[in-house]
Amino acid sequence: MLLEIKNINKIYHSGKVDFQALYDINLNIDKGEFVALAGPSGSGKTTLLNIIGCIDSAESGEVVLDGINLIGKKPDELAHLRRDYFGFIFQTYNLIPVLTVFENVELPLKLLKKYSDSDIKDMVLDTLKRVGLEGLDKRMPAELSGGQQQRVSIARAIIKKPKMILADEPTANLDSKTGEGIVDIMKEMNGQDGVTFVFSTHDRLIMEHAKRMVKLRDGKIVQ
Repeated sequence: MLLEIKNINKIYHSGKVDFQALYDINLNIDKGEFVALAGPSGSGKTTLLNIIGCIDSAESGEVVLDGINLIGKKPDELAHLRRDYFGFIFQTYNLIPVLTVFENVELPLKLLKKYSDSDIKDMVLDTLKRVGLEGLDKRMPAELSGGQQQRVSIARAIIKKPKMILADEPTANLDSKTGEGIVDIMKEMNGQDGVTFVFSTHDRLIMEHAKRMVKLRDGKIVQ
């Protein structure tokens, strides 16, 4: 079991108002799964994704990643887990605008501090070729289409070969044809490389391709 979520609750405290975003969530995810967290806006799917990815923390319960209990971990420990275990694909791409395509994609490898510059160059160019961006390594993000920017974010997520990729509404800002291309790339990585994918989505396209769908509503798993 790669991930075990046990009785997770999440409450946001804002002044005098408390808002419970998740209620007693229980979910197991095996290595190599292709899972969609589906539901309307406000259902809690992004909150759950952020807790899985060590971006947010739960109020109570347990999150066990590869045998490691995330609850109670210090911020620097969570940062190391994010670096070592996860790749992130965001709805708004989250590329660094002052860096080239090459520099955006190489950044996770630079943070790992275990590859030579020549190895990094080869890995970046190979990864860009894989996602259909060969020859665009010197472009700036602003010079790319939305679909191309999302492919850069995918390249950045996969280059360090993470155990799990978390994708938050990865096709929401794309037209249907571009979205299908993005899903095809992720399905290929899942099938050929065994990378585990967990999506937050309300896109019918991703739901149709997911091997398993977990439906949330009002902070609860309903199906």
